[in-house]
Amino acid sequence: MAIVTIFGGTFGDDERIAVDVALTLGWRYLSREILVDATEICDVSQAKLNEILDKEPHWWARWLENLRPYRIALQSAMCEAALADNLVYHGHIGHALLPDIGHVLRVLITAPLEYRRDRVRARQGLDAKAACHYIDQVERARSRRLKALVGLDWQDPGQYALVVNLAQMGVSSAVTTIVGAARLDDYQSTADSARALADLALTARVQATLLRTLGTPSLLINVLAKEREVYLRGTLSATIADEEIRTLVESVAGVEKVLTDFETMPSEIRHYG
Repeated sequence: MAIVTIFGGTFGDDERIAVDVALTLGWRYLSREILVDATEICDVSQAKLNEILDKEPHWWARWLENLRPYRIALQSAMCEAALADNLVYHGHIGHALLPDIGHVLRVLITAPLEYRRDRVRARQGLDAKAACHYIDQVERARSRRLKALVGLDWQDPGQYALVVNLAQMGVSSAVTTIVGAARLDDYQSTADSARALADLALTARVQATLLRTLGTPSLLINVLAKEREVYLRGTLSATIADEEIRTLVESVAGVEKVLTDFETMPSEIRHYG
C-alpha cells in the first residue's frame, strides 16, 4: 500500500498530473470527493467545508471560528480512504492530514510567478495584472485557511518529498517522475508505517464519533489511539458521564480498550453566559 498526495498552485496542471499518475499506477484517485465523505462521517456542511478550504476568512472569523470540527471530519475521511487502498490524492489539504506516515509521498507542483501568470491568463482570459491579482488572492486565502486549519504553511518545501517545477519539467515528465518516486521502497508500507496509519485512523474515527454524537462538547476531549487502545483526557460537563463516553468509544470499530482521565467542569463555568 502507498499514498501519493499532490498539491499545486493556481495554474491548473496539477489536476491533470494527479489523474495521469493515478491512471499510470492503477490506483484510486481522490480529490473533492473527500468533502462528501467528511460530510457523511461527521454530519458537517459540505458548503462550509468548501468555504473553509477555498475562501479567505474575514479577520474577525480567524479569531472567533473554531475549525477543529472540520479538521476532524476531513482527517477522518482521509484516513479511511488511505486505509482502503493505494491512493493518489489531489488537493491542498491531503499532505497535512496524514502526518508522520512513512509511506506517504507528498508532492508539490510549483512554478515561478511568470509561468503561473501566463497559465492563468491563457485559461481565464485575464490580462497580466488581473492574473497576478487572482493568483495573489487564491494563494493568500489558501495560506491563511490551511494555517488556521492544520497549523502549516503549504509553501514550506520542507513538508514535501518531491517539489516539481513545471517551468523546467513538462507535464509528462512530471508524471513519470512522480510515478517513479511512488514505486521506490521509501514509500512502500512497512509494519511501522501501517501501524502509525492505523493509530491515526482510529484516533480520527473516535474523534468523529464523539463529534457526531456529542457535538461541540466533544472538542474538550483529547483522543489518542495506540494499537487499538484509546486514551481519553479532558473536561466533561456534569451532564455527561464518564461511563457514557467510555461506552460510546468502546462501540467504535477497532477499539479494544478505553482508558479515561476526565475532569468535571465547575458549575460556575458551565452556567456562564
